[in-house]
Amino acid sequence: MPKGNVLEYLFNSSDINKPLEEVWADIQSYTGERFPENPEFVRLQSNILVVLPPLKYEGKFLKGVYISNAIDYIQHLFPQHKDIFITAATSMWSSYPWSKYADIYLTSFDYPQRLKWYKKNYPQNSDKIFIPLMDTDFTHELVIKPVPDSEKDIDIISVGRLDKVKNLPLLVKALVIFEKKFGYIPKTTLITGSTKEIFDENQKDIIREMADAAGSLEKLKQYITFVGEVPHDKELWRWYSRAKCSVLTSIFEGKNRMVYESLCCNTPVVIFKDLCKYTRGNNEILPENSGLCADFNAESLANKLKEAIDTYKSFTPRQSFLKNHGRLKAANRFIEAIPYYRENIPDFEPGKIEDNSWINSAMQEKYQLTYKKFLYGHNIFLTDAIVNEKQHMTMDFYLEEFNKI
Repeated sequence: MPKGNVLEYLFNSSDINKPLEEVWADIQSYTGERFPENPEFVRLQSNILVVLPPLKYEGKFLKGVYISNAIDYIQHLFPQHKDIFITAATSMWSSYPWSKYADIYLTSFDYPQRLKWYKKNYPQNSDKIFIPLMDTDFTHELVIKPVPDSEKDIDIISVGRLDKVKNLPLLVKALVIFEKKFGYIPKTTLITGSTKEIFDENQKDIIREMADAAGSLEKLKQYITFVGEVPHDKELWRWYSRAKCSVLTSIFEGKNRMVYESLCCNTPVVIFKDLCKYTRGNNEILPENSGLCADFNAESLANKLKEAIDTYKSFTPRQSFLKNHGRLKAANRFIEAIPYYRENIPDFEPGKIEDNSWINSAMQEKYQLTYKKFLYGHNIFLTDAIVNEKQHMTMDFYLEEFNKI
């Protein structure tokens, strides 16, 4: 299960009165990775994304590479798997991963000053490969896509769990101001992913805080329509497509996927301009003409939501997003950042992994599909594994294929 402590002051201020390096140290005090000490938690909360499978063709063997939030757990189960895989850890948070066994650490953003600080303070990890998720986000743009001619019957949508990091009471305060200032309540939907089985006291506390911000529980229901669990790859994109805009009310996150998902569905996003500013450096948080940035207060948020609702047709979120993002662009950047592949893929050319003749010939011989079809999930068993049983099947498959069991 996750390790360390999340310091809640990070969630509720855009101006932290601390030296920057102390803030970085506080961020590093928690990871959302899954470890062997709690296998039942790992079973439900871990994942694998295979970016490139192991390959053998014309007598040449090439290691595969996968991303996971449970590298050390997988290493515990399959100690021989690193014979055929390079491993990339993600912390599911803004910290650098804690994994002992990962070859690659995924970071939220490309921030050289912070990386220099990390290597100085964690010299035992300084030889890892560091790859920013801002450039290698694997949002599946062919699945998460707009529904043509979808009725825009939702003004505002937000997707996120009931958690303190999401600042949901601030959204309610903004909606209260919106009603007073503009004379109506915008149709707002919040998809929480909650079910009866996981609706705990912490989530109830968030609802109570939201109700207090609204004035009562009944008033909260007038402001927000709550939706529980929505199948991510089957239904979520339909919800985004119905909305005129989406909103993220966090001021501090890891690599929040709601923003990119919304953009993929051609729905503009409203965020805070200081989102992740202590880990983002000078990197932009939104592509051009894809949304609006508010100051970190309820009135500014209300104003930007009204502007987004009124002008949503003027934005080009999906077009702007796909200029530099998408699963294939992410895979190319990811593979290019790993020296092993630059040195070992025959006739390697940056930005053209999908056109490499050796890769595609090896893919066809071993897996009976091209690399591009593999990457976009034409055999999802080979590419993605979300719960422990599927991870066992995926890793068993690859190990058996290469005679390592």
